[in-house]
Amino acid sequence: MVPRFLKRALTGEDIVIYGDGSQTRSFCYIDDNIETCIKAITDTEAINEIINVGSDKEMTVLELAQLILKITGSSSRIIHHEPLKEGDMARRCPEISKMKKMLNRELLPLEEGLKKLIAFYQQK
Repeated sequence: MVPRFLKRALTGEDIVIYGDGSQTRSFCYIDDNIETCIKAITDTEAINEIINVGSDKEMTVLELAQLILKITGSSSRIIHHEPLKEGDMARRCPEISKMKKMLNRELLPLEEGLKKLIAFYQQK
């Protein structure tokens, strides 16, 4: 969803949200995800452990779209379509205490991650 929303905002296209946008998600920057996965396969303390990878900062899909519009300065509109019939969970937010312990640092904040993605997309 993040790449799709960003690309649409950067090109001035409408951002499509299914339903009212109240469903929640948490967003983890790819570098944090990869570092956790590498540590999980190289750290003997992680053997046979279940480690959730993600972010514990929860926000609505609508809030994400609004933040992307704000950061990009886009004039794109947010358009609501009918909710998806199947598979759209109302809430997604993992418990990531083991991930945080493995990284021993804070995760990259969403806004900083979005700015990095914007810079990447603008290079192309």
